[in-house]
Amino acid sequence: MYSPTLNLHHYLAYAVVLLVTLFTFYSLWGWLAGNASTAKDKKLGLAAFIAVHLQFTIGLVLYFLSPTVQQAFKDFGLAMKSSNLRLYAVEHPLVMLIAAVLVTVARIRTKRNDTNTAHRTNFILYAIALLLILSRIPWAKWPGLS
Repeated sequence: MYSPTLNLHHYLAYAVVLLVTLFTFYSLWGWLAGNASTAKDKKLGLAAFIAVHLQFTIGLVLYFLSPTVQQAFKDFGLAMKSSNLRLYAVEHPLVMLIAAVLVTVARIRTKRNDTNTAHRTNFILYAIALLLILSRIPWAKWPGLS
């Protein structure tokens, strides 16, 4: 169960990074151009929102199945001294939770808003979420990059 779930989590990360990046730049363009938010904007935002939340849910399942996290919890003090164990036990899940919350706040604040401020709000919150996501991806373990 662990290995297929981990593979799904790895490959879904590509979709998350792609969708969040696209929506971030699409929101920037809409904000700078002074465009009102359209149904197309909302659909792209919804796709990014769903991808982030699905990824986080799968990550949460992995958190409890991961041998690395289980090893970290055996001696948490020692795990905090190991950058690899600390990344998987604390940093990665916490930062991804914050990113998911930012994406959720953006979705809630702009769901029914058709004005130019929706683009600004989406850009700011999604840009912060994207930076957080990119900062805590374990790049060395990404399929196709290692």
